[in-house]
Amino acid sequence: MSTTATVQETITLNQPKGRMALDGKPTNYGDFRDALNRDGYAVVKGAIPLERAKKYADSFYGYLEGFDLGYKRDDPSTVKRAKLPVINEKGMILSYGVTHEKWVWDIRSEPGVVEAFEKVYDDSDLIVSFDVVNVQFPG
Repeated sequence: MSTTATVQETITLNQPKGRMALDGKPTNYGDFRDALNRDGYAVVKGAIPLERAKKYADSFYGYLEGFDLGYKRDDPSTVKRAKLPVINEKGMILSYGVTHEKWVWDIRSEPGVVEAFEKVYDDSDLIVSFDVVNVQFPG
C-alpha cells in the first residue's frame, strides 16, 4: 500500500487599503484622483517639470518627423494621415516599437509620474507596462 501526500500552499496578497476603486462613486481625495475617478482620466499638474516636458515634446516631434512622410512640427497643414505614421482613430500609436523609445521610458520614469501611480495604487512596488503612445493634435 502506498500513500500520497498533497501539499497545498496558499499565498495571501494584501491589497493596500488606500487603493482607488475607480468605480465612479464620489471621492474626496482633494487631488487628481477625484478627476480620475469621476472622468476616467486626469491631468497631474506639475508631474513633469516644464523644461523636461518641452524636451520630451521635442523628442516626440522629432520621432514623427523621422518617418520622413512630410510631417513638420511647425506646419499644422502637415497633420494628415498621409504625412504621419499609423495613428488610430483614438490617437494611439500601437506599432514601430514606440513604447521603447528612450524618451518614452524617461517620461514613465519621471518621479512625478511614478508618484501619481503610487497614489492611485497606494503602493510603491510598481511594475511598468506600456503598450501604446497616445497622440492628440490641436483642432
